[in-house]
Amino acid sequence: MNLFDSAGVTFQAIIPVYLIIGLGWLSRRLHWILPSHEAPIARLALEVCYPCLVLSSMLGNEMLRDPLFSLMAASAGFGGCMMGIAAAWLTAWIFRYKVGTGLRTFTLAAGIQNYSFFAIPIIAVMYTKPDNPMMGILMTHNVGCEIAVWTVGLIILSGGFGQISPKIFLRGPLIGVALGLVLAWTGWDRYLVPAPVKQTLQMLGNCAIPLCVLIFGTTMYDSWKRIEWSPRIISSGIIGRLMVAPALMLLLAWLLPVPQEIREIMIIQAAIPSAMVPALIAKQFGGQPGLALQICLVTTFVSFATLPLWLAAGFYLIS
Repeated sequence: MNLFDSAGVTFQAIIPVYLIIGLGWLSRRLHWILPSHEAPIARLALEVCYPCLVLSSMLGNEMLRDPLFSLMAASAGFGGCMMGIAAAWLTAWIFRYKVGTGLRTFTLAAGIQNYSFFAIPIIAVMYTKPDNPMMGILMTHNVGCEIAVWTVGLIILSGGFGQISPKIFLRGPLIGVALGLVLAWTGWDRYLVPAPVKQTLQMLGNCAIPLCVLIFGTTMYDSWKRIEWSPRIISSGIIGRLMVAPALMLLLAWLLPVPQEIREIMIIQAAIPSAMVPALIAKQFGGQPGLALQICLVTTFVSFATLPLWLAAGFYLIS
């Protein structure tokens, strides 16, 4: 398959993600999902369905039984985020951002990709076999991303180490991954988790993807109306997140001596747009949430065109 054919295939793979985002947008506009509905739906998705997705994708995953493989996957997640942050800082320097005028917020917002809620549905569409290990590898990879965001990300935004807390490791997804890895490494999942429980976890986990992406669409609708758009932020965000960061992250995926499955996860992570999390962190720790939110929104829309191209280029590079 040549580069152009690969781009066409990956373009088809990402369409369901944007369709669900669009459905969330439309549901909010037509008042099918009201603001009062969003919190309980999000809680159900994040506290019930998402941990079930994590566990169901890790139980019985033979590749994760190797602690070294798991460590490589998590390290690749951390390294990819560091490469994205470096790309964002370089872009911020080119556009002459300064401390106090958005340098720290931009570095985090353009540097951190939407490593969960955007990557999960893409993995689900691209790797459709029931026994495919890629979803479990993604969850382990994202441990490194979470650590990067809640350590290096907080240091960048707050300007010091004071905001880092051990509580970052008590987040639901991380607890789910830790439990899944313990069961996989010891082999206890073969004996402690009967088939009906696995099926229940899988059924609930299958709800996590559409619910999370749907709520992401409703949040984008509400946020879009409050934004004061800046051509400088728009252009620098697109260049930093959708051009410089993917190029550097693909180079890292090509150079690292890791298994092919981890390389493929890294390529998908490189291509996806900015996350919503930096806007929440910026709001809590004195950054500029409007800037971060603007980057998240614009890169999400523009990535509809860039994402399949970067995926095609990345898979071609490691083939």
